[in-house]
Amino acid sequence: MSTLKENKDKAQIVKPRIIAFEVTQRCRLACRHCRAAATQDKSDSLSTEQCRAILKSVADFNKCVMILTGGEPMERADIYELAEYGRKLGLRMVMATCGYHITETSAIRLKQAGIMALSFSLDGATAETHDAFRQKAGAFETVMAAIENVRAAGIRFQINTTFTNLNIAEAGVIAALAEGLGAYCFNPFILVPTGRGDKIKDLILAPDGYEKLLTDLAQLKQKSKIEVRVTCGPQFARICRHEKINGADKVAGCLAATDFAFISARGDVQTCGFLEISAGNLVENNFDFADVWLNSKFLNDLRDLSKYKGACSACNYLSVCRGCRARAYTMLGDYMQQDPICTLTAKTDRRKK
Repeated sequence: MSTLKENKDKAQIVKPRIIAFEVTQRCRLACRHCRAAATQDKSDSLSTEQCRAILKSVADFNKCVMILTGGEPMERADIYELAEYGRKLGLRMVMATCGYHITETSAIRLKQAGIMALSFSLDGATAETHDAFRQKAGAFETVMAAIENVRAAGIRFQINTTFTNLNIAEAGVIAALAEGLGAYCFNPFILVPTGRGDKIKDLILAPDGYEKLLTDLAQLKQKSKIEVRVTCGPQFARICRHEKINGADKVAGCLAATDFAFISARGDVQTCGFLEISAGNLVENNFDFADVWLNSKFLNDLRDLSKYKGACSACNYLSVCRGCRARAYTMLGDYMQQDPICTLTAKTDRRKK
């Protein structure tokens, strides 16, 4: 592996601080927004040894945060082994889970294996709204029980919420619920219509509604007792700066090809789970993550802001926001194009008419 030596002069390339590793696409739920379109019938493409090789290839390049995700990662029988192996490599192991496998016993085992934090999704403030979105009766009750189990085990957790026109009115209530449950972070996601989410693309937020939600979240960040982050909503970086929110300079926009990477259930390196374009397959390239990360034309194009198009290309906030590359791709067919739900994009389009 000569990649690191050959590219040691590429100081401008940022190593990813966070990587999400999709260890399975199996899940018992059928969430309306699921980018993986996960089902219980899917089988795992990667063996235990292949997963271990992927973890090692990442750790050899950078000791980052590693999110075990899916599907439902707890569906893998070897999940404790993978968590422990990653921890021994020096990776900071965390997990995104639906919660239905998180019992008192499994929570303790996860902590012993080295899981430092978990994320749970609440897509509604009540059982009625959450279960409807997750398309599984009892999902709300299940995740609440799982949260209690990880609290008892002493594992930190955050609450994720994917916002659409179905649940945007509950944003404040869900945020208060997250804080009341003892989460250390409330992390809203903005819908990217891919996977099963393509079927609800009519529920994606309109530019004005999206802008208002981000402004409300910025004010929440200012006063909340817990962390407030936004995923797939890179314009949050612009709004926090405009609203002069404390710590606004640390709020980042789209992290694609810079601070974040995604590894699919097939071993493909992607910018995120919502932009299903492979920068290179780790199984096929002998598990050399550094080679893919440093040399992929796809990733290097995304790092070059001069190649961005549309309203994004002329935006004063491009360097801090970058727009959602996945939403540009799924809605406009070009990952270098403007973010279609950004209010600045909408204003530009209106001026053209």
